[in-house]
Amino acid sequence: MATSESQESPYPSSLKKNLKNRHLLMISLGGSIGTGLFIGIAAPLSTVGPLGTIIAYLMAGSIMLATMLCLGELSCAFPHAGSFQHYALMFIPNPIWSYTIGWLYWLSWVLSMAADLTAAAMIAHQVFPAIPIYLFSLLILTVITCVHLTSVRAFGESEYWFSTIKVLAIIAFICIGIYLLCQEYNQTHVLPTLKTEHGWFPNGFLSIFVCMTIVTYSFQGVELIGNAAGEAQSPQAVLPKIITGVAFRIILFYVLAIAVLALVYPYGTEHTEISPFIWVFNKAGISFASYGMLFVIFCAAISAANSAIYASSRMLWSMAQDNLAPKYFSDVNKRGVPTKGILFIALIALVSLFSKYIAAEKLYIYLVAGTGQVGCFAWIVIAWCQYRFRKGVNTGQYPKEMIKFRSPLFPWLAIISIIANTVIIMGVWFDESGYFILLSEVVLIVIILISYFFYKKRNPEKSR
Repeated sequence: MATSESQESPYPSSLKKNLKNRHLLMISLGGSIGTGLFIGIAAPLSTVGPLGTIIAYLMAGSIMLATMLCLGELSCAFPHAGSFQHYALMFIPNPIWSYTIGWLYWLSWVLSMAADLTAAAMIAHQVFPAIPIYLFSLLILTVITCVHLTSVRAFGESEYWFSTIKVLAIIAFICIGIYLLCQEYNQTHVLPTLKTEHGWFPNGFLSIFVCMTIVTYSFQGVELIGNAAGEAQSPQAVLPKIITGVAFRIILFYVLAIAVLALVYPYGTEHTEISPFIWVFNKAGISFASYGMLFVIFCAAISAANSAIYASSRMLWSMAQDNLAPKYFSDVNKRGVPTKGILFIALIALVSLFSKYIAAEKLYIYLVAGTGQVGCFAWIVIAWCQYRFRKGVNTGQYPKEMIKFRSPLFPWLAIISIIANTVIIMGVWFDESGYFILLSEVVLIVIILISYFFYKKRNPEKSR
């Protein structure tokens, strides 16, 4: 008689279910609190102004919540380390969708890891300027690769503490920001206004949609909970509480922190700090706290890179199991770690060493812009799969007992998520460099589609 674990893991090369509930909580909570918040926030603040930034983060947070609810329904019904790539294979008629989103998402995480390595190295270089940025990138990459080669529990434990540091830092920042606002009010009896000298929206209201890719990038990473469900000890019991609770906490943390920052941080401010968050601590006269915040951002960058290697290695493992990637990457060692995939991803992430030839700040922005678009596409696929799954349940194709967590407002939640993410993807095309991003996306998708038909031709028995 088959064991329950073998029933949940039908493949011969199975991952170990060694992630505890607290790991799941902090992975999902901290997965989206990265450099996109601490460093990337400078871009929307300077582009759309303080009020526009708050609106942009509220919109992105609402889209994230809708997507998480859709993912929660799927993950509770079908816990799988490949998450939505595997769901796309199950619910979308043509496997080309699963192949495309799988490889796009995999590449986006690899580039995201390179971006986060670059950000972490930039911070370390500030403290030790004699050591080049690219050498710091190599050192950090080596360390986190060794962590992942050890076990999934090592990743879960490291991410637990990284996420704890980030959450505590945001709480501390909110308290400091409120203190500055109270101090300003006591001195002038007027709170700082969200209105700039150019109006409420200095570049027009529609500019909000142009910067939405960078804003949405800040939230991306919460879908890691879907990947982690495949290695959780009791996913169906804990996922519903974690997903709903974490989604609201993230919106609360983000929106409250952004609102405080938007009020304290004057529009058009020029500063030498790597993040507006550090500027706020310096303004409060807490210089040691600014150094602490620098350490937090360093931890956030490493944490994001840590999550990236986990997400991309599990996506590669899942695609190999679904015959959409070389079977070579489906192998795991005796500890249930996909070592070959991890090493391959670490090799690709060496693109972060390009900071030797390209200014690190520019390299970071290029990498972030490329990954944000793919994240929106992934959220579209999640909502689409949930829509098809619930429709299948309603028509009797799947038993109603499969729904362990019910996403509300069907089908509107999925439809709104699909439309909103589509608008975000298209919005960035109207930016100054939008034509370059659009061209890059078209070229990348064409390459993936060509590779799919080449793979299908060479492996006809593996495609359906």
